[in-house]
Amino acid sequence: MNRLKRVLPGGALLLSALLVSACGQKPAEIRVKPAKLDVYGLGRVASVAADVVDGKGEIVAGKKVAWESSNPKVATVDPQTGSVKTVATGKATITARLADPPLEGRAFLEVFDVAVVNVRPARTTLAGPAGTAFPLTLEVKDSAGAPVTMTAAWSSGAPGIATVDAEGVVTSAGEGTTTIRALVGDVSGAADVVVVFRSIETLEASPLNIPLKVGELGKVTLVARDPQGVPIPDVAATWTSSDPMVATCSGGTVLGIGPGSATIRVACGAKSAEVSVIVF
Repeated sequence: MNRLKRVLPGGALLLSALLVSACGQKPAEIRVKPAKLDVYGLGRVASVAADVVDGKGEIVAGKKVAWESSNPKVATVDPQTGSVKTVATGKATITARLADPPLEGRAFLEVFDVAVVNVRPARTTLAGPAGTAFPLTLEVKDSAGAPVTMTAAWSSGAPGIATVDAEGVVTSAGEGTTTIRALVGDVSGAADVVVVFRSIETLEASPLNIPLKVGELGKVTLVARDPQGVPIPDVAATWTSSDPMVATCSGGTVLGIGPGSATIRVACGAKSAEVSVIVF
């Protein structure tokens, strides 16, 4: 019994010291995370969080902050939860405030209007020896369907079949099929790439003559064959126009731009073919 009496006072002193220490925490800073936030797309929801810490960097429990957006036309924020919703392209500062003592923490937000990411062509075949290269085209559109100039992070699902560089140029490595993906923020597009170690013996484009009105579209059919005469479907091809002021061509689709004549040339490695376009 005497031993218990001697221990209890010491335990009480320790508990008292702990309580004093906890009650003595004074908020010194608000740390908002993430401190920088990029959101791709309108109407998207993202979250920010805040820690109230003391001078030692330890979290002070029980302190709630109020949230505010510097530019609600770009992004709004729920004052209680910190849930952010994007509205338009631009920048905003998301602020967390504590009333007592008065403290502020900030996160810097940038909104990009990215709705669609396409990789063109959506399916293509690299024919020829290992190391054959072909540039894919990145197409980014905003919520209104207008083109947007953005860069993408490119990746290959199977680098042993085909690799892709930072510009979207695909290079064959081994026969098979892989998916090439382009990521703009967290919005992605993809294309299927087939690699075959078959050379192109002949290349035919038709029709040979295409009459178009200004603003009208025409279609060129391309047939590539290997030395055995077997067609190679969806062969990777580069299209050019002798006069882009008259007509342009992308993936075999010709667009009449202005009156005149132009030659559309398609190339697959060392093989090429041509069609004539008259725009009136």
